Amino acid sequence: MASRQTRIFVNHEEPFNWAETLIGRIIKPLIVEFKDQLQSFWFSRYICQIDVPGEDCGDCDFNVIPNNFKQAFLGFDQSGHRSTRFRFEVGDSHQVDFEARLQQLVLQYGYAISDVRDFDKLADLGGNRFLGAENRLPANARQRAQIVTHFLQSISELFIDALVGPDPENRFRLEYNDELQQNPNGSTFESLHHLFCNMTQVPVSILVSTGDQANLLGTFWGPPRGHRQIDRGGQLVNEVYLPY
Repeated sequence: MASRQTRIFVNHEEPFNWAETLIGRIIKPLIVEFKDQLQSFWFSRYICQIDVPGEDCGDCDFNVIPNNFKQAFLGFDQSGHRSTRFRFEVGDSHQVDFEARLQQLVLQYGYAISDVRDFDKLADLGGNRFLGAENRLPANARQRAQIVTHFLQSISELFIDALVGPDPENRFRLEYNDELQQNPNGSTFESLHHLFCNMTQVPVSILVSTGDQANLLGTFWGPPRGHRQIDRGGQLVNEVYLPY
């Protein structure tokens, strides 16, 4: 059973819920149709600028992606691209049918991929990024790759289970959670995020400049992505959205 991957690009005109809609249109039907043949799957989203050092064009032949997927999109002046990586393991006897159906859905909804290629699951999910120095033995790497795969698939399954749609325009969004004391932004994943941090004690680092006037720089993963003013019990405060 091969581990495979593709990178699905969206048109620059797609609105803010582009990833939810792509997942609802492409990945959700695939996992329903091939539920008995699919060994594992997971996905992740990317927003990148073009000609900026360190921006991500990997796991595809970026040169064959059409130009209308490489233009400035809403909220950006710089040309860029948005995409979802989709990794999966499917039985050998069903791989051709699965990938043909994937290509059919991509074409049907006007997305773009360059190819479907092998994914080195052991090197990626069992590599040093996901395996601490004390445990870097070959047997541990195989076990860790499998555990991380289960974890990422669980998140992906929760995400799909939380999708609402399609609406009359055939678009999807995540469910709204009105338990605002636990999920102040209305996302069920805020509670899951809290529990993950609670269980692991992983730090959430905020970078602030030093000097006479401190400036919020963001996180190790990038600058702030926006802000809004909210009322917290009669006091107006600024909420800043940070990448992580």
